[in-house]
Amino acid sequence: MILEKLCEFAETVEDFPPPHFKKRSIDYLIEINEEGELLGFTDVSDEGKIFIYADHLIGRTSQVKPHLLVDKASYVFGNIEEESLSSRQKKTKNEFYKLILESYQATSEQTIYSILKFLENNQVEDHIENDLKNNNWLAFRVNGKDPLKIDSIQEFWQKRQNKVANEKRSDFISECLICGQEKVIADRDPEQFKLLRVGGQSGGSSLISANHKSFESYGLSGSYIASICFDCATQYGRAANYLIAKKEHRLKIGDILYIFWTKNNLEFNGFELLENPEENELRDFLKSFKSGKKSYIDDEKFYCLALSANNSRTVVRDWISTTIENVEENINNYFREMQLDDNKSERYYGINSLVSQTAFKFDDIKPIVAESIAAYAIKGSPLAEAVLFNTVKRIKADVEFRVTRPRASLLKMYFNSHPEGGIKVKNKLNKKENSPAYLCGRLFSVIEIIQKKALPGIKSTIVDRYYGTASSAPASVFGNLIRKAQHHLAKLRKEESTTGLYYWLQSELEDIMVELNDFPATLSLKEQGLFALGYYQQKAYRPEKDKKEEN
Repeated sequence: MILEKLCEFAETVEDFPPPHFKKRSIDYLIEINEEGELLGFTDVSDEGKIFIYADHLIGRTSQVKPHLLVDKASYVFGNIEEESLSSRQKKTKNEFYKLILESYQATSEQTIYSILKFLENNQVEDHIENDLKNNNWLAFRVNGKDPLKIDSIQEFWQKRQNKVANEKRSDFISECLICGQEKVIADRDPEQFKLLRVGGQSGGSSLISANHKSFESYGLSGSYIASICFDCATQYGRAANYLIAKKEHRLKIGDILYIFWTKNNLEFNGFELLENPEENELRDFLKSFKSGKKSYIDDEKFYCLALSANNSRTVVRDWISTTIENVEENINNYFREMQLDDNKSERYYGINSLVSQTAFKFDDIKPIVAESIAAYAIKGSPLAEAVLFNTVKRIKADVEFRVTRPRASLLKMYFNSHPEGGIKVKNKLNKKENSPAYLCGRLFSVIEIIQKKALPGIKSTIVDRYYGTASSAPASVFGNLIRKAQHHLAKLRKEESTTGLYYWLQSELEDIMVELNDFPATLSLKEQGLFALGYYQQKAYRPEKDKKEEN
């Protein structure tokens, strides 16, 4: 499915050359007419134009191996810098001519015949530019037309390369899993995936390969384990590298690269919001869902492939096949679940920003965390428990900041992505939530406020000293904390300027304690997450705002 969709996408990209053809810049065009007469040389070296040329399945190194119709001047003319030809130069010139003759015999194309006539006459001395060198790349143009764009000539070259594949690269002929035709099966990927951004090798990383017997089946080894012909292997490799190279078609999260496309190659910018949620664009995006004016186009198919690299191999981390409508709804839900009523300016975070909140250093980020948050944002999958574990772990370790807004957002996302757990986290403090863990978090926050108000300027608070223990073993610390809180409340009650504050804090303390029958001896991982949410939402709670909303 993955490779088939990549091949289908390759057909929608007008820029792609046909199979077994590539693109490159050319120095000069040899202009001839139908009679094979030279019209002149056109210098195109500075024009930035790209021309297709016939590429060899097995590249040439030191051996003599001409390209069809497009090659270096030393192949076309043998030698243009000196009058005499060496034995090798004679051979290169002869082989170049023989290849064109072979193509004419197979296609009977008039343009090829015109080029043959020109090469047979080869009277070009008066027309050659003084600065033309043997290493300059030349291409033929007959009456202004590029012969390599003719279908029959392309088919000739493709059949020739398939024959080379059968003789030199592979003797395995089978039904291709993608195109369904009986063809020579690729012995290795002709187009390796360029995954330098996620640790891949500079030469590329193979998608299909087997280097151990445990990966082999039916006696097939190497790339034969998946019967893909050379043409299809070239197409899906080109499609993947095209997407990897295009900023508008990729999203890097941690050490995973997401490449995405639509069936008809339509423009989709939803992933730009996931990478960098620019305020105005995101506001318009969220408003479109509130008003029902969504930006998706019917049920246009949407595909996303998550890749990473392991040495010289490409690793497929995830494959998503859905519609633009579903993806946009999931992205909308991702940002909606991020909303928190915490008396701060509305903030939204890209996936990488949230992922970074689960570890101190980039290298410490767990791949499963990045993968899970991305899957949640793109396809609505429930967040993995690893997200909860690493978020709670970071909160305990970060003595300076503890429960930040993005970490609280992650915890909210986790619980709301698991509705079967019976926990629905709201945007603001939920005074009807009677979970002991949530209540303990609220209580811890109230005690912290009491301490800070009674002892302004205090450097080390109860959060600095007791958060880890309070969030995992409440029974062991809360008794002592409440006794100290009573002393601080007495101080607030005695001072006229803080009497009102005393009554509010005393009321909050009593409201929470009424719901708590006893302090739990220990809290599970999920309960520690609820503790953090209770702590954050109580800390952000503003009673005057709550009353206004009620009125």
